[in-house]
Amino acid sequence: MSIYIREDLTRNEKIQQARRILNENKHSLDAWSILIQDAQDKKITESREFYESLITQFPTCGKFWKIYIESELFQRCLIKVLNIDLWKCYLNYVRDTKGKLSSF
Repeated sequence: MSIYIREDLTRNEKIQQARRILNENKHSLDAWSILIQDAQDKKITESREFYESLITQFPTCGKFWKIYIESELFQRCLIKVLNIDLWKCYLNYVRDTKGKLSSF
């Protein structure tokens, strides 16, 4: 099996391939990146278990902790707390995480 994610696959196929790769190589950052993007598009209740496995695998990676924290907190507070500074912070987060995607 190739250790690289094929570009010609559908999103679901890429997710499945990333999971297979991680079963063989827990340190494949390409595979983790695909799954991080998928988790960021889901509700935190659906992705929390994934984030926990991510930080268990990379316990000292500040970038991964930041992604998890931002996802968890933004989904909990934005609708309930109407605060301009919070929304600016969220917009910066979206720009930083999604701005590099071709579909954004």
